[in-house]
Amino acid sequence: MLTCRIIKLNCYLSDEEADEVFLKHNKKRIWPTDTKYIEMKDVELKIGVDLAVERNTMIELELWDYDTWTPNDLLGTFKLLADERGGPFTSDLISNSGVSAKYSLEWEIV
Repeated sequence: MLTCRIIKLNCYLSDEEADEVFLKHNKKRIWPTDTKYIEMKDVELKIGVDLAVERNTMIELELWDYDTWTPNDLLGTFKLLADERGGPFTSDLISNSGVSAKYSLEWEIV
């Protein structure tokens, strides 16, 4: 087993004036843990989430935008290959169709 440590989320361009974001892995919210979302607009936030993964696993994390009155919007996904210890690495958001947001995720395998 390896540990994938999610270090930082960087917002270069929000989809709206400010995005209210949260991360999901395997259909479960993994961040933030103490609130529904974190507001982001051209900022960098420390995440500090560890995921236990098998070696040679492609980890897929989803970035969602929280909406109060309508269904939440999937902004896109991050794909991280957990093949060996190392990092930090950076992965860019693979945007969902019609989404203009630009995000990156900093992570490492420990």
